[in-house]
Amino acid sequence: MRLFESILLLILVVLIYQLVFSKQKDKQPMQLLFFALILIVVQVMFEGYRWQMVPAYLSFGILYLRLKIGELKFTQRFNKFAWGLWALFTVGLPVVSPVFSLPQPTGPFLIGTKLYHWIDQTRPEWFTPNDENPNDLRELLVQVWYPVEKVTGKPVPYLYNLNIRADGIGAAGGFPGFLVSHIDLVKTHSFLNETTIQNKQFPLLILSHGITGYKEIHTALIEELTSHGYVVAAPDHTYDCNLTVFPDGHIADYRSDITGYPDSVQIRRQQLNTRVADIRFILDQMLSDDEFHNVIDFDKVGVLGHSYGGSTAIQAAYEDSRIKAVLALDSWMNPIPELIIEQGISQPFLHLGRPHWDDSEYPTSPARLVRFLKNVRKDGIHYTLQGARHLDFSDVPLYSTISNYLLETGSVAPLKTISIVNKVVVSFFDKFLKNKSNQFPDNLKIFQELLKH
Repeated sequence: MRLFESILLLILVVLIYQLVFSKQKDKQPMQLLFFALILIVVQVMFEGYRWQMVPAYLSFGILYLRLKIGELKFTQRFNKFAWGLWALFTVGLPVVSPVFSLPQPTGPFLIGTKLYHWIDQTRPEWFTPNDENPNDLRELLVQVWYPVEKVTGKPVPYLYNLNIRADGIGAAGGFPGFLVSHIDLVKTHSFLNETTIQNKQFPLLILSHGITGYKEIHTALIEELTSHGYVVAAPDHTYDCNLTVFPDGHIADYRSDITGYPDSVQIRRQQLNTRVADIRFILDQMLSDDEFHNVIDFDKVGVLGHSYGGSTAIQAAYEDSRIKAVLALDSWMNPIPELIIEQGISQPFLHLGRPHWDDSEYPTSPARLVRFLKNVRKDGIHYTLQGARHLDFSDVPLYSTISNYLLETGSVAPLKTISIVNKVVVSFFDKFLKNKSNQFPDNLKIFQELLKH
């Protein structure tokens, strides 16, 4: 909850108690109402309007009318029971859907970010039918986060183009899009188009989101990694992302809902190949980028991904020896070709996931993960986060204070979950890309929620 919102809701509760429930009436409630009116103006000016606060604004007006019209007439239509329900709804609405704060990154670096629109001239877009656009090429919207020494201006918003993207985000979570319309008020710790650090090189990480996901859903993790000295590139996998809005305004909608198709397994394999090609294309683009060519140590490249992004990271590492370390968050293992499961990969690998996939629309075979880990030829590591569900490995636990009832998040407190995931990921890549003596994995024993297999 934001500061002015919290104060307003507290004043509202006090006024409702004084004017409706207390037997000893305050002799000067109008002064408190007047102060609340001023605070509403301040709150909207400095924190921004969001619809979840409208019932609170209306409540102050209703209380004003109560004072003017009189208690006897008003209570005939709006009694104490109704006031109690209304107060619960009015206060609860902004509390369960807060303008959340991303955790403060713990590393020494400030964070710059840039957006890129890249077109792969060598790949036709297989998601679009030939008769729709026979010359359609694969294009990606990619955001890059990088360490900087100083920043200017204001941090970038959590999500761009939310007015267009809200319905897609809502559909992915199974709720109306307007319920997330306030997320554009969330601020990050990243600053647009800042100058890169000179005379210093950093490892590169490429992050792949899951089906229906989007790059920003892992902002807390990305900012933590960047603050610890990593350049992180994350695409919206076009047509896998719930909606991609390109800089010129054209969009790529979500086209990955193929559950129940007779050939869905084969389609997922083709889709996985496309995503893997995205990762390799991004690596090529970063290699050829004049600004980042001297900032990135291309001998230290890692990939990571969540859900289907975990499968993407694994296959990308199998195909591309430039990748030196791999991490999967609650990875969906079924689409990975059997050859990769049986042969494993040569890079260090860590899987961090939930205890069970039983509640998932896309169940995975735990046996495939176990077999793959046995075949990883160097440092195959497996952790389970007790009490976690699928979306705990993203920012989603922050979206609502009751996300464990509404979404696929578990019983661990959101900030605790994010801190554990961040610590695991940073420690792994520090060990295997930076060769740091960080006591990994012993340094993770402080988390009772982590189970090492």
